[in-house]
Amino acid sequence: MAVIELAEQVFVVPGGVNIGVLRADDGRCVLIDTGLHETSAKKALKAVREELHGEVVAILTTHAHADHFGGNATVVKRTGARVHAPAFDEAILRYPLLQPALLFAGADPPPTMRGNFMLADPSPVDQVLDENSLSIENFEIEIIGLKGHSPNQVGFLVNGVFFCADIVLPESVLEKYRIPYLFSLGDHLASLERCADVVCRTVVPGHGPTLDTIVPLRDLNRSLAKDVVQRVVEFTHRPISAEALLTRLLTHYGAIVTDAPGYFLLHPTVFAFLSHLQGEGRVRHEVANGESLWTAVP
Repeated sequence: MAVIELAEQVFVVPGGVNIGVLRADDGRCVLIDTGLHETSAKKALKAVREELHGEVVAILTTHAHADHFGGNATVVKRTGARVHAPAFDEAILRYPLLQPALLFAGADPPPTMRGNFMLADPSPVDQVLDENSLSIENFEIEIIGLKGHSPNQVGFLVNGVFFCADIVLPESVLEKYRIPYLFSLGDHLASLERCADVVCRTVVPGHGPTLDTIVPLRDLNRSLAKDVVQRVVEFTHRPISAEALLTRLLTHYGAIVTDAPGYFLLHPTVFAFLSHLQGEGRVRHEVANGESLWTAVP
């Protein structure tokens, strides 16, 4: 079966990105994320129609990364589903070129940054999620703020199942990428604290297997973030550019980056750490001799 039941009327279609499904009594279904591309969207639609005998009428998007909303356009085209997305992130759904442009220092991204992992098809947004709860198809859904990995990432709690997006990444992903992408380190650390307080029976991360509790994986993700903080402070004992700092971090963690998407996901992540540490007074920034340099504060 492509669909796994997690609780009454709550299901998941496992894959590279886990797609949640809420099935109302009348067969009207809500998807939570749609995966990377047309193929993942078609898989979810087929599972809903053939295994749950339902039809998709709405999409809840956790955050504006192409691997989570890349199937939106296909689902909307085939079903007319209404799309719900968090404020700020919703702009990237409608104008997906913003994602690779933001990663590429705000400039027009090159072809190497325009693959489907970086650049999804545009998605309509019918409702911006700016409240703490949502009532849809007779489901009462609690919206959990989990920003940090994206500007305004959210999770959804329904019938005891917590769809927690990318607030935690599985050990296999951490082993592969070593330093996960972040928009805001401070927000991410606060969300890591918050996510462990969510009362639920089952946790569905955006990637990897479902969990009985988020705490061990939360602790692993938090420990890595805090270790990167220590390495950044260590490596800025002398003035260093963000690019040189990234190289040192990649070498330290044994992270192998061989393409533009891999590099430019981590390039702004370094700035997320530097910005946070500057706000704490632990590093300072200066422009000297045409260089942007960062130095730890003794």
